[in-house]
Amino acid sequence: MKKNYFFLTAIMLLASVQIIFAQNSRSINVNQVLVVSGGAFSNPDDYVTVASYKPGDSLTSQFGTIFTQSVQSAVVYSNFLYVAAQDSIVAFDVNSYQRVAATFAQGVNQLAVSGDKLIASFWYPDTADFVRIYNRDDLSEQAVISEVSDEASGIAVYDNKAYVAVPGGWAATTGKLAVINLENNSFEEEIDLGAEGAGISNVYVYAANDTHYLITVNKTPWGGSNGYLTKIDLADMSAASTQVNVVLGKGVGFVNSTATLYALINGGIGSVDVEGMTVADTTIVAAPAMTIAGAALDTINSLFYVTTTDYSSVGEGAIYNMNGEVTGSFDAGISAEAIAIDYRDFEAINETFAANTFGFYPNPVNNVLTVSNPDRVTVDRVFVSDVTGRVIISKEVDGESSITLDFSGLNAGLYFVTVKGENRAFTSKIVKQ
Repeated sequence: MKKNYFFLTAIMLLASVQIIFAQNSRSINVNQVLVVSGGAFSNPDDYVTVASYKPGDSLTSQFGTIFTQSVQSAVVYSNFLYVAAQDSIVAFDVNSYQRVAATFAQGVNQLAVSGDKLIASFWYPDTADFVRIYNRDDLSEQAVISEVSDEASGIAVYDNKAYVAVPGGWAATTGKLAVINLENNSFEEEIDLGAEGAGISNVYVYAANDTHYLITVNKTPWGGSNGYLTKIDLADMSAASTQVNVVLGKGVGFVNSTATLYALINGGIGSVDVEGMTVADTTIVAAPAMTIAGAALDTINSLFYVTTTDYSSVGEGAIYNMNGEVTGSFDAGISAEAIAIDYRDFEAINETFAANTFGFYPNPVNNVLTVSNPDRVTVDRVFVSDVTGRVIISKEVDGESSITLDFSGLNAGLYFVTVKGENRAFTSKIVKQ
């Protein structure tokens, strides 16, 4: 009788999972690619433009103008695009294509999102306050991290901390990494990476065998022939740098499941095996005739979106597969230095409970998934299940506006995150890289 009971329970569980799948069947894909162009550098009246490229119909539509001269960064969170453009941070709703917020931010460089916070790094012409934290909704300033010592660049967020690259100004000969506590918006420490950290640009989080690391891309100095990669153990913040004998540019993307970093190498796009900290391929995408202005990795479809330019009169956009073959093109404008990919979950269910309520970021996820609940809707529990319905992670919650789930120990694949409360449940499909 006991065996029959367990068998019946298993059948009921699988049936309930199938019902959930039927009600919540979803397709994660690229909704659009957001392309932000700085225009011709020599023309003061050629302003920053924001456009959407739709892979489904291969059409590009411009929907925004920012009246300044260059773009540094663009990130997507839920249905919002945040753009760092020389002296401004601007937010757009990429469903309605309307500008929803803007703030003055002279010298803004790179952006990152964590829950309801937007973290921004700053560089020249700023001479102080190189990291600032804003409210994601209205871009009001929440905190200034004045202890960061010099000009700042790329940002990675993990476990409620922001790790910010600090390359310093153009004449700097060393690089540093600043650690910011996002729970109380406070400065924790700054790690000096020495001469091998010079040119530090991008920061990525890498999980391997239950150990978490930061991987930094330290660009080759002007006229140089090699760069450095640094691996930092988050358990004790010990750092080890490895020289790579290529001209190393900024990072393009990172895939944790294959321990592969993609970056600009020798003017094109190559890959690095971060397990061995060695260059695996120098020419996935060969160096084009013009300079690569921006590049982004579509991790769902294994494609690179690449823009090239002469910065004065012409720009182009091309799509490459992992064999370096051109599979498509898109309008890029001149100096399109920022590209953001808008991944979407296309089925809308349980609208009264979920619409404009919960956000799941990032998706795909490498390490930590954030479930945002800005309206503090009553939630009892959040749990993660695999495709068989087995609950892998279960977390009790009580009114938090931001809930974090650790995916670092999970295998790559498809998972379902369910938010439960007030006798209702909402399930979202999440891809683990």
